[in-house]
Amino acid sequence: MPSILTPATIWTEFDDTLETNSEKVSAKTVDGIVYESLYFYGRDTGEGRVKIFGVFAYNEASPARETVLIFPDSSNSIDEDILKLFVGKGYSALMVDYRGEWDGENNRTVYPENISYANTVKCGRYKDFVDESADKTSWYEWVALGIYARKYIVGRTQSENIAVVGIRDGGEIAWKLAAAKKFSCLVSVCAAGWLAYAGISKFESDETSLDSERYRFIAGIDSQAYAPYVQCPVILLCSTNDSRLDYDRAYDTFSRINPDYAGESVISYSVQCDSSIGMNSTADMFMFIDKYLTRRQIFIPQPVEIGVTVDSEQNLVASAKCDTSGEVAEVGLFFAEDCLDPSIRDWNLCRRSEKITEHEHKFFLDIYEETSTLFVLGYAKYANGFTIWSKVAVKKISGRFKNTRSKSRVFYTSKNGTDGFYVADPCSVAIGGIFFTDSIMSPQIVTKAKGIKGIYSVQGLTTYRINSPMYAPKKGDVLKLDVYCDVTSEITFTIEDATDGETYKHSQSVLGGVWQSVILESKLFKTVGGNQLSDYAHNLRLCINCDVQYAINNVMWL
Repeated sequence: MPSILTPATIWTEFDDTLETNSEKVSAKTVDGIVYESLYFYGRDTGEGRVKIFGVFAYNEASPARETVLIFPDSSNSIDEDILKLFVGKGYSALMVDYRGEWDGENNRTVYPENISYANTVKCGRYKDFVDESADKTSWYEWVALGIYARKYIVGRTQSENIAVVGIRDGGEIAWKLAAAKKFSCLVSVCAAGWLAYAGISKFESDETSLDSERYRFIAGIDSQAYAPYVQCPVILLCSTNDSRLDYDRAYDTFSRINPDYAGESVISYSVQCDSSIGMNSTADMFMFIDKYLTRRQIFIPQPVEIGVTVDSEQNLVASAKCDTSGEVAEVGLFFAEDCLDPSIRDWNLCRRSEKITEHEHKFFLDIYEETSTLFVLGYAKYANGFTIWSKVAVKKISGRFKNTRSKSRVFYTSKNGTDGFYVADPCSVAIGGIFFTDSIMSPQIVTKAKGIKGIYSVQGLTTYRINSPMYAPKKGDVLKLDVYCDVTSEITFTIEDATDGETYKHSQSVLGGVWQSVILESKLFKTVGGNQLSDYAHNLRLCINCDVQYAINNVMWL
């Protein structure tokens, strides 16, 4: 009978007493930052020890003892841009390779043959399933690698003042590692467990039936099981339109954090971001690390409290109450309607509000008149620059309200600012494909011929507004939008179907220097194999790309 291991038992007999025996492979200095490529040793598997590859980066003039241990996603290895980002903030940083065997990679972690499944290209069922027990999985080996990476840092710096940062699969490792060992703080980026529930909506009415293997996975691998055991404060960074992170469940993991550290922990949302972290959340991450790694006195407020109700004039409204201990600089609220798939949910910035007191605001929820489920998310930015969020409030809606709205065929004009659109390919502009650090990386409003404004992003635009019930098309509708290109060029429109994963594209030439209307019937969009998009009435994402500067305005259905 396969055994069920839990966070309380899986690491009790782990041997972390072996020496790391590090060896430097090479070193280079770029812009005052030293990057040391090195190997050190991990656990003994019975057929030899794991040979761990990593890059240790530090400021050449003043190396910091405070160190950040970084785990990339399982499909990635060392990223010097991410190392540079963290060293530039005043820390030393060690990024480790745990994916192992990979085409064209000479410098990589080497796993003994009896745990070859720790190589991501050979994981098989050892990553997504617990057929035997949790200590016979890829995850176990990756966390074991992390335990020895921490030991290497302590030996090198003579300090246990270490933050652990994990990105995607690396974040799932970091949750487990922070439960197994003590860190100054944990930064989990787009990782919150619930992997056993992938593709299952939190709001499905039918209760999911799980077999014994799934229970072994949940008990010994899923991060929500490790949250009660973490030994440090946590900041959980969520991207709302990420197909690999179910942020509907992320707060469930956050709410399980060890009570000794729950009051010091933070959850942060990057709204309408796909697999990347917005500028405000990135800034919050560094303030959080400064507080717990370098012991700076930084005020981190308590979460925003959200309540949805009906006011005396029969308006549907939300109240946002902020921490009164600090000076609030900005308060905002987003709402989304009906879409159960969080990866394609359209978040609207609430534009009408009233200030009740310095720390309480009232927002008018101008929702579609037939909306049945409402999602609400509030934030408050404080004078010290830290942005704190509420949990996602979910409310069933029935009846009519004074401020409900009828269906609209126009789902974007430049009067909306950048609301409704985001960068189509964030990985190409964000640092390490994940961290946004400057507003210039985000969509911009640009002015073109005749003073007409439109929205633009050098890396393309994307919108989920097609899935909002207020703006959703009817079967047979045609998409129309106004386009401006600086010079004659080809513009490409892409439709991604979240239901079946299929991608449909259409490209056409646009004359430069003039605003013109583009009419797009669904049949113009085709897959690589030539299949046509039957209609727009799907769970879709629209992307727009062009090689020259362009602008988009007046997007609507005909």
